[in-house]
Amino acid sequence: MHEKEIGTSDRILNAALQLMQAKGFKSVTIKDIAIASEVSEMTVFRHFETKKGVLEEAVKKYSYIPSFKIIFEQKVIYELEQDLKLIATSFLDLMENNAAIYLIAIQERITMPELINLIAENTKQLQRFLTDYFLAMQDLKKMVVRDASKQAIVFLTLYYGFFSSTALWHSRFIRDTKEEFIENSVKTFCDGLQQ
Repeated sequence: MHEKEIGTSDRILNAALQLMQAKGFKSVTIKDIAIASEVSEMTVFRHFETKKGVLEEAVKKYSYIPSFKIIFEQKVIYELEQDLKLIATSFLDLMENNAAIYLIAIQERITMPELINLIAENTKQLQRFLTDYFLAMQDLKKMVVRDASKQAIVFLTLYYGFFSSTALWHSRFIRDTKEEFIENSVKTFCDGLQQ
C-alpha cells in the first residue's frame, strides 16, 4: 500500500467512526462516510467494500493486543503493584482511544453480534496475557496461589467497569480521576494478592 492510500484509509476510518458514534451505524451511509472523509464513494468501497467492512477494519486496526504483547514481553518487572499500575493505565488509555468503537459496539450489539465477538477476542487474549503474568508471579512467590485466570478476569472487569462508567456517564457515578482510581484499586487488589 502506498503512503497516500494508508492516509486515505485512516481518514475514512476516522470519519466513519465519528459518524457512527454520533448517528448510529444504521443511519450512516457510504455517501456520508465519503463526504466526511473527502473521498468518493467508490474510494470507500475500494478500501473497505462495505460499511460493515469499515467498522470491522477499525476494530482490527485499533486492537490493543500488539501494545499489550510488548508490555508483557518487555515492560513488566515482576513487581506486582508497579506492573499492575502499568497494565491498568495502558488498558484505560487504549480503551479511551478506542471509545468510539466501544460505543458503536454497544449500540449495535443486537444487529452486529460479530462486532462484539471481535472485541471479545481481544479481551480474551489480554486475559491470557494477564493470567500468564499472575502464574509467573505465583511461581516467584510474589502472589498468593489462587486461580490466576479468575484473578485476571476480576482485574480486567474492574477497569472495564471504570471505563464503561466514564464513557457512558462521565463523572456521574465515579468521581475519581483515572489516576486516583488506578492508585486506590491497584493497592486494594495487591493487598488481597500479596503474601
